[in-house]
Amino acid sequence: MKNKIFTSLLVIASSILIYSCKKGSSLDPKVEPLTEEKVFADSALTFNFLNNLYWNTGLDLHSYRNTIGGATGGGPGSSDWNDSFETLTSNAASGYSGQDAFLKGTSTSTSHPLLPMWALMYRKIRGANKFMANVGASPISAARKKVLTAEARFLRAFYYQMLVRFYGGVQLVGDLVSDDFPTYDYKRNTYKECIDYIATEYDQAAADLPSSATLEAINYGRATSGACKAMKARLLVTAASPLFNGSPASTDASIAPLISYSTSYDASLWQKAADACKAVIDLPEYALVVDNTLPAYPGNGFWKLFTSGRKNSEFIFVYNLAAGGKTLEAAWFPRSISGAGDLTYMNPSQNVVDAFGMANGKLITDGTSGYNVQDPYKNRDPRFYYSILYNQATMTSRTTTAQTTINIYSDANNNRVGDGLQAYYTKTGYYARKMCNDRVPYTSLTVDRALPVMRLAEIVLGYAEALNELGQTEAAVIQLKKIRQRAGITAATDGRYGIPVGVSKEQLRALIRNEYRVEFFAEGHWFYDTRRWKTAEETENGNSTLIRAKPSATGSTYPFTYSVENRLEMKFLAPAMYFVPIPLAEILKSKNLLVQNPGW
Repeated sequence: MKNKIFTSLLVIASSILIYSCKKGSSLDPKVEPLTEEKVFADSALTFNFLNNLYWNTGLDLHSYRNTIGGATGGGPGSSDWNDSFETLTSNAASGYSGQDAFLKGTSTSTSHPLLPMWALMYRKIRGANKFMANVGASPISAARKKVLTAEARFLRAFYYQMLVRFYGGVQLVGDLVSDDFPTYDYKRNTYKECIDYIATEYDQAAADLPSSATLEAINYGRATSGACKAMKARLLVTAASPLFNGSPASTDASIAPLISYSTSYDASLWQKAADACKAVIDLPEYALVVDNTLPAYPGNGFWKLFTSGRKNSEFIFVYNLAAGGKTLEAAWFPRSISGAGDLTYMNPSQNVVDAFGMANGKLITDGTSGYNVQDPYKNRDPRFYYSILYNQATMTSRTTTAQTTINIYSDANNNRVGDGLQAYYTKTGYYARKMCNDRVPYTSLTVDRALPVMRLAEIVLGYAEALNELGQTEAAVIQLKKIRQRAGITAATDGRYGIPVGVSKEQLRALIRNEYRVEFFAEGHWFYDTRRWKTAEETENGNSTLIRAKPSATGSTYPFTYSVENRLEMKFLAPAMYFVPIPLAEILKSKNLLVQNPGW
């Protein structure tokens, strides 16, 4: 795939020379022949050095993660990296099998699929330090240097934030640019020290970065002041969450400070999170993409924000894909549409399908919702139809503008019909259509898109979550209603979009968490959310399920019968699976000063 941000093959080649690995160092010191002096004496090479640091910012949501995390991006290049990050959760099945091992709890401290993130993120952090230390020597103007330095500071904070989400507290290396590693005690900073440092870095970067409103079109996708503020808001919402605020995965006094902000519950953390979210919401340049003007497409804004070009009012920080590509469609659509002879890279599970409520905003488990198990895809939340391809769903055909019906069912002998259950087709009875353009024939489809690393909807839901945790439940309802109104859910006579009158703090907490799941399906959030809420022991434990459709007997009211089957028994092993194990080689290198995460 050629979906790269601000880069070319020449840039990659240059970057590999600059970042070539020195044995024994996860921070990848440089080697000749392309020296730092040569790079930073040339304005184009200086820009390319920084551009390469953006390369891995889309790891959470790129459908071909190996393209940006594998051989060309610095990751392992294994099958575990060949499809969406969502497949490491109960939300989706992978086309490959490596993710299944992780979900079954059989990963070890040497086989964990996310183990390479340690070296990859530090490589980027050290690159940012190199840039900030050397950009002063470049022939670029002083004003531009100031902005580029702030971009590098943002990216350094971004990659630290990724490290902390996986590992908890990590080594803060400051502005280190030494080729010798380590040149100091190699041990972890506390989680609190890391969060406070990253937040300060975002503040400092924001002061020197332009807003998205003033950003030149050619620079779209680069860091902005709003991106700094939004990433800080995500950081503080996470730090206020149960796993890091009062309910650590370990109470061992030598480990707890490394994996929690406060071992006892601190409500003020939620206030800080609320303030950070509100600061982003108040920015004039961002707004939810809302379009409820088309009767045939309720909640059309939810579809449009992903498919109508790279830039819109909701996207805050994005990962740009090559213009004219159809990366998502090629990876996710049924073979009858894509014409692919390979597997599909992500199949939504019945687990996530059940999370989508009804058009009236009620969950399918609510007896008054109108859900019919015999006609399960009728009158669902409009986001369901923009996210999931199900048996008898319609979409634009492969070669013409005519609508075609997607057959995803089995015959009486359980043989595949159409795009039904079978290896290399679907493992779950569903295909993904989230963020895809399904209104243009596949063969003539060209998509100019960006993937949303951060969008305003996350900040609105984060604000709702923080307000609710502070006991301001009705104020939180106002924020949740914004998301549901945009989604095309029916307001009802009470104007509450399915949210019950008198909803309690606990009830709204459950609704907000479910809203995260359906709003951000396929965007790489569920892995982190279930951990920060400390709910993974429930949602990621048990069975990952699929649906099997079969034609009903002649004369039946409904043309198909549906049965839910277990696809995979998931085992979430606490406390180990809340964090990624630190690579053993790094622990040995540290002379055992690095403390391993609990359970590993």
